[in-house]
Amino acid sequence: MTGEPATHPNSKLAHANFARLKLAQFLTRFRPGPIGIGWFCLFAFVGLIYPTVINYSPYALAQDESYYLHRMICTNHAVYDFSLSRLDECLSFTHKGPIMEVVNLPWGRAGGTEKGIGLAFVSLTLFIWVLALTTYGTCLRAGIQPGTLLLAAAAICFTPFLRTSSGAMMTDMLLGWCVALALMLIPLEYNNPQKDLWSGILRGLLWGLAFDVGMLSKVTFAFFLGTIFVVLVGVRERYSGEMPLRHAVAGCVLGATPAILIWYFYGLKFLSFALAAAWGGLAPVWDVPGMTPVGFLKRYFGHLGLALIPLFFLVVLFVRGMISENQRRMGRLLPIAIILGYLGLAAVSKNRDPRFAIPVMIAMPIALAWTRPRKEVATKVGVAPILVGLLVVTAFSIPMVGKPKITPVRRAGELLRFLYRGQPIVVIIATDGPDFNIETFQLARQLGGDTLRPVILGTLVYDAINKRSLDEGLRSIDAADYVLFLKLGSPPASDWAWSRVYAKDYRAYCEKVGILMDAKISPDVDVFKIPKAVQ
Repeated sequence: MTGEPATHPNSKLAHANFARLKLAQFLTRFRPGPIGIGWFCLFAFVGLIYPTVINYSPYALAQDESYYLHRMICTNHAVYDFSLSRLDECLSFTHKGPIMEVVNLPWGRAGGTEKGIGLAFVSLTLFIWVLALTTYGTCLRAGIQPGTLLLAAAAICFTPFLRTSSGAMMTDMLLGWCVALALMLIPLEYNNPQKDLWSGILRGLLWGLAFDVGMLSKVTFAFFLGTIFVVLVGVRERYSGEMPLRHAVAGCVLGATPAILIWYFYGLKFLSFALAAAWGGLAPVWDVPGMTPVGFLKRYFGHLGLALIPLFFLVVLFVRGMISENQRRMGRLLPIAIILGYLGLAAVSKNRDPRFAIPVMIAMPIALAWTRPRKEVATKVGVAPILVGLLVVTAFSIPMVGKPKITPVRRAGELLRFLYRGQPIVVIIATDGPDFNIETFQLARQLGGDTLRPVILGTLVYDAINKRSLDEGLRSIDAADYVLFLKLGSPPASDWAWSRVYAKDYRAYCEKVGILMDAKISPDVDVFKIPKAVQ
């Protein structure tokens, strides 16, 4: 006997089990529930795609950017002056991306001022965020797992080309997320059919939203519109019924009314420009000499960078899901097939602009995230997290107001105000570059409002590519009051050799018939005044 009390072995085991139970109960208090997981996944998704949406680096306003901005300013003035005739004039001179013309309207009249240039970057960024968050919510309602969505977001985040293209005053990111949203309507119809009246109309409004943004962003969305709409009609009729299909189509037509009306009145201009840019005479503007369709595809994969790693895992999960679960295999393949079809179409077009691949870089990872036919998701996101997410990204987007470099626009405006003497004048831009071009002067003119509206602007830069002869260009000079040339030593963009075909002839003619004005008038361009006797 040792004098110590005897302890039964079962008593020790009971104490150990009791301790483990208490520890488990304590840890359970800190285990996030479905709501907490939903919030975490949402903000993880936002954080991953953040570098591809927001960019604070200073941004020079080249041709395309200045074009979109002066279209915004024009529409802002027309809307807040309640002038339908001027609104018609604005849309009549729009040949691409009419969606951009509404971007600055939420800022009121401030959107039509110089401050509106910076505000446009903020509102366009928020527009992209709305589409991205809508896509995320649509995916969850379609039964796509948050884990694979985060993997898709990682693929988007790790794509170098998307990060370098972030914060641009272009429609490409807007189109990319619009394509992703439109494609995710397919699994939504497969996995979340709705048969009552109002649910069908609301579902159709969602279709209309995607088609509105897409068709008013780029004509290339027509490929996605045709294929996706046919699939949506077939799937909804099969899984929801004929009447729910009619309700959805009615909602879609209602939601897409803005695009339908704009395309009805101005669509021919959009279509003509798109065809010319992809296969016609304007294609050399974005052409890459020597690039073949195979070279286009190689460049696409080269732009993916580290995104190939999460894409590899997404492909593995997608293939595994196709093998292990035989339900709706064709349905899961449809979004992938549509994306590949678009990529092939872009590869064979004459326009080799790498931005054509942005919709694929965004939509492909999202489409690959649909790895299983259907599984109930416990991490559904309600309205509150989405609103909080929008408030957060709004706060981070506001500093982009100082992003654009507007000094060239100011200088162009100062020059136009100096030349304008109270009478209508015609100003021709004969040579240009990234900072000073016809779109820069158009933007300055729109910012000038009624003061500069009598100034008529034209350009000779595109004469050669539009197959206009030298004599036609000289006649344009004769009809002008002033002709502008970049200062010697300030070359235009190096890859735009076609813009300088007649440049020396134009300058020689202006030196012969015109008067070179004082160099102090502008530090950026030489100004020739064309005497009235020549006109």
